[in-house]
Amino acid sequence: MAKKDDIAFQSIVRSEIQSAVNYTDQELASDRVETMDFYLGEPFGNEQPGRSQVVMTEVADCIEMMMPSLMKIFTASGDFVRFAPRGPEDVEAAAQATEYVNFILNSDNNGFVVLHNMFKDALLFKMGVVKSYYDETETVTEDEYEGLTEDELTALLADPDLEVVEQESRPLGEDVEMPDGSFM
Repeated sequence: MAKKDDIAFQSIVRSEIQSAVNYTDQELASDRVETMDFYLGEPFGNEQPGRSQVVMTEVADCIEMMMPSLMKIFTASGDFVRFAPRGPEDVEAAAQATEYVNFILNSDNNGFVVLHNMFKDALLFKMGVVKSYYDETETVTEDEYEGLTEDELTALLADPDLEVVEQESRPLGEDVEMPDGSFM
């Protein structure tokens, strides 16, 4: 009986997701196109020859008037977010989390522009969204070195950010071609 309940539940969830997507596509899409036309001051299409063709831009004027005040609320202080400690033992961790998240927002993601675009989308299109995620992609570069002296090899091996994958040594009497074309 549990299988039937799972299938029924999945069907309900799938139906609700589809309804939400359809609502966005059908109900909000036409409103968003109309709002964008108002924002840009596009003609309505019912203009008559010999009459004024002026189109007022109240939507754009209102949104542009609101944006500085809205941005000031969220960006006036240097911190976009502030973590509050729950107890005395959390004070240092909250301060460190606040500093780290604000650094990521300001330095890595240009937080002011992200917030600006989100607020403007919310005012224009009735929905402003910011997607956040943690990217764990590692960048690996592979370098190959030849003809290193013992000191150069020691310096490379001492670097904690480097991992030696393969190493080959040759006897001193063997000719090694240097980068300038000479032999050692």
